[in-house]
Amino acid sequence: MDKGLIELINLLMKSGIERDFLDGFANYFNVDAVSVVALKDFNITFAKTSSFFEKNSLDILRLYKQTKHNNVYFERSIKKGHCIVQNYQEDKLANPMWKLTGLKSVLLYSLNTEFNSVIALESFKRKRVFGDDDLGKMKFISPFISRIIENAVYKELLEKEIVRLDAELPGGVDKNTLRVWLVDNLGKIMNLTKAKAISLIYPKYSIYSFATNDENTGFVKFRKTKDIESLLVYRMYQERLKAPAVFVYGMSKKSPKCLEDVYKRFGIKNVLIVPVWDNEQLEGVFGYGYQTDMYFSLYDVNIVKLITKRLFQLLGMSFEFSRLSKVVTENEEEIINSFVMTIEMRDVYTKGHSQRVAFYAKKIAHKLGLNKKFADKIYVAGLLHDVGKIGVPDAVLMKPSKLSNVEYEMIKYHPVLSYKIVDQFRSLKDLKTIAKMVRHHHERCDGRGYPDGLMCEKISKGARILAVADVFDALTTSRPYRRAFEPKKAIEIMLEEKGHLDEKILNRALDVLIDSFEEAIELGKSSLIPKAFDEYKRKFSHIDSLTGLLTRSKLLRKLDDLIKGGNGFRTYMVDVKGMDSINIECGSEKGDVLLIKLADTVKNLSELGCKYFTRYGGDSFVFICESHFKNVDDFLANLADYVKGVVNCPKNLRFTTVHIDSKEVGRTQELILLLRKRKNLLSHRT
Repeated sequence: MDKGLIELINLLMKSGIERDFLDGFANYFNVDAVSVVALKDFNITFAKTSSFFEKNSLDILRLYKQTKHNNVYFERSIKKGHCIVQNYQEDKLANPMWKLTGLKSVLLYSLNTEFNSVIALESFKRKRVFGDDDLGKMKFISPFISRIIENAVYKELLEKEIVRLDAELPGGVDKNTLRVWLVDNLGKIMNLTKAKAISLIYPKYSIYSFATNDENTGFVKFRKTKDIESLLVYRMYQERLKAPAVFVYGMSKKSPKCLEDVYKRFGIKNVLIVPVWDNEQLEGVFGYGYQTDMYFSLYDVNIVKLITKRLFQLLGMSFEFSRLSKVVTENEEEIINSFVMTIEMRDVYTKGHSQRVAFYAKKIAHKLGLNKKFADKIYVAGLLHDVGKIGVPDAVLMKPSKLSNVEYEMIKYHPVLSYKIVDQFRSLKDLKTIAKMVRHHHERCDGRGYPDGLMCEKISKGARILAVADVFDALTTSRPYRRAFEPKKAIEIMLEEKGHLDEKILNRALDVLIDSFEEAIELGKSSLIPKAFDEYKRKFSHIDSLTGLLTRSKLLRKLDDLIKGGNGFRTYMVDVKGMDSINIECGSEKGDVLLIKLADTVKNLSELGCKYFTRYGGDSFVFICESHFKNVDDFLANLADYVKGVVNCPKNLRFTTVHIDSKEVGRTQELILLLRKRKNLLSHRT
């Protein structure tokens, strides 16, 4: 490949898809302009252009938006990989709005991303004849552009989508409250997905709904009727649809009656159906109807699945909380303890945390001279302050390393969920006072806390006491990422961090916290978690659920120990080539079977002294060996032969295998980084 193209790739890797790169790209291909466009069918558009468009006052983003549904060549490039129009002005299929720009020739090349994206070489001043040489160069550089644009789009959109999906629980499950809540959120979902109509079937809780932009045609029902049975979503529920599916009106000579009906009434041509499964049980089905021909990308389907699952989770949680609130008056203490135990069972590292925080908080309340009634309230708040973590994914709750921005936003929402749960305990005395303590236990006196960013004087005294107890217990107990601090060191840390805690409360609580520490630790040992489950959690917390191998965090700790020990060893990485293509071609179930078989096969190397077999990524496996390197290398060279036969596909199964000797690096992170670099380099070569 020539030097100019290599220089372009270097510029792309340094600066991303910016004006300098695109101008250089246009100059290299001898065209006037270059544009890179990603279209999400739900009207989210990403566009970057060379300087030609700005110099000639052409709004490329607006132009692509206006021609999105009538751009034959864009669609053709998406479907076939590329499209060339040598004489755009005289072409019958060319879009009139693009003709007005003076466009004479264009090469549209589809990028391999999860959404519909294209890079266009555009010639405005003269006709440009594009040939096989241009296509070959585009094929070479397009994978690099694809990865850059994917990263840029996801960085821009992920947090925005999470926020937009952040609906709150219904205020109750009586029919009127639930109807208003559903209508409001179905309207939000229609705006987000740009659907003309949506339908919802949730038989477990007898919820059946249909919504359009016309309020007179929608409904929310709480019993099944003939109208419900005629909906496509109900038919798919009866058929036990396994995965999202698209139904197109007029695709066959005889469309199903349900498609005929929505087409005649609302002009809907395409219906995207999304089933919601939980533990092999079909919970319900959601349908999205569109009036235009939609080319659904993987991105669109994933966003719709996320929206659908989120709505069903909120409905399910609301009904379950309602059920619990009806029995809480019979045995409130047991229900509270059950919630506390649920959180501890999810996160073994916080075992006893809620009891200790409640214990410390009550002691501080007594020290401050507060009455017994208040001390009892703060004790209950301490028990329940973290119950909202039930809604935080395991991967975030138990992550041993630093959280990403999005993961931190998920964690920050747990006081709100805790507040919502506590708000269901209608028989609790002084419910509002306890709920406010729970909601605000992560607020800071300088206003930089969450969820409401309150200044110190706006935070209730109970919440400020809880914050002191919570921080002290967090510092004096071990976490996956650090060891526990001694009580006096914890106090020093708390005093040094200005602006977080109420200093008056903290100063009066110092002796109480230190004097109560030993008693609190003993209290935590008698946690609510059954001993058998505690042992189970510790045994399996570092085991990958699909393959039975170790998880990444466990391997990293083992590597730290080995490197510190100074003994020589070799670390291997085995990666399945083209795993994404295998999942698409064969199905994710067969892909999982392949990964399980690969894990079982690699574990046979234990006979050669290999150990700490780990699933390091979706399709990457890492293990450590201290001897017999040649025999291990020979085994890995024939790995495909050992694994073949477990599934019918793929036909051309290949692996990338690399290794690092411990003497080449000094730290674990260096070892992993070098290992991945070698894997990536070898993957590109082959």
